Amino acid sequence: MLLRDFILSSRLSLSDLYGVEEAGALVSRLCEQLLGCSPYTYIVEPEWSIPVEKEEELNQALQRLLSHEPIQYVLGYADFMGMKLRVSPSVLIPRPETEELCQRIIDAYAKIPQEKGPRRILDLCCGSGCISWAMAKAFPDAQVYAVDLSQEALALARSQNVPGVNAPHFIQADVLDTDALCSILSASLLQESPDSLLSFDLVISNPPYVRDLEKAQMQENVLLYEPHLALFVPDDDPLRFYQKIASVFSQLGTDSSLCALEINEEFAEEVKILFGKNAYQVCSERDFRGKDRFVFAKKK
Repeated sequence: MLLRDFILSSRLSLSDLYGVEEAGALVSRLCEQLLGCSPYTYIVEPEWSIPVEKEEELNQALQRLLSHEPIQYVLGYADFMGMKLRVSPSVLIPRPETEELCQRIIDAYAKIPQEKGPRRILDLCCGSGCISWAMAKAFPDAQVYAVDLSQEALALARSQNVPGVNAPHFIQADVLDTDALCSILSASLLQESPDSLLSFDLVISNPPYVRDLEKAQMQENVLLYEPHLALFVPDDDPLRFYQKIASVFSQLGTDSSLCALEINEEFAEEVKILFGKNAYQVCSERDFRGKDRFVFAKKK
């Protein structure tokens, strides 16, 4: 099969689902990853043929895209903060908003000349480990601890291959059970540093925050394939994770610790109030789409 024929027919098949522009981008990415060719190969080399042994793999990948499966799951990876991270349906696909959160944290520490960066970092509801690995890469001298309830998510997070970066410590615990969480973290810290105090300079979280009632507004590829445990919270208790994170931050933060959160745009004020109860300096910030997406709380 000619590469040119596959690209043209695949774009046509996918355009009804994704639109012409996105369909073209998906097919180009598929061919680049599975065949190693550039987006222009079929133009500059119109007689370029797809190796016979690759045809079935390509067609299977195309069928998965036609079933609304996200391209990241089809290829098995997502790009995040200059890293190529493994993903599967056991974890959320890292979003640009989460990448923006990481970059804002990095920029915030860079603006403080005397600050060398956080020495110990805690990532709650870590999923794929995208935030944990990004922090470990940005702050190579820091100890990074990452927590998630899902064994499958933690196994995938541990398996990430980020050259030259010290791996975070991945821990299974329920963020909603703060007493057990603090106990597990304490045991882990004592194992790593027997003389260490149980404290963190930076606490980060992108917890579940989409209300069940918002499912009707979501795309089919998200609802069908991404883990609902990592996405949704009950309509009558939408701040359940932020309440627990505020408690953890109060207990485990140092006098100058920073807490950085990704939030549901509908609840910026409510999350700020949660942290403001402890007299922290609290602010919300908008993402690149202009939505209230981040809350930052600082103890001093």
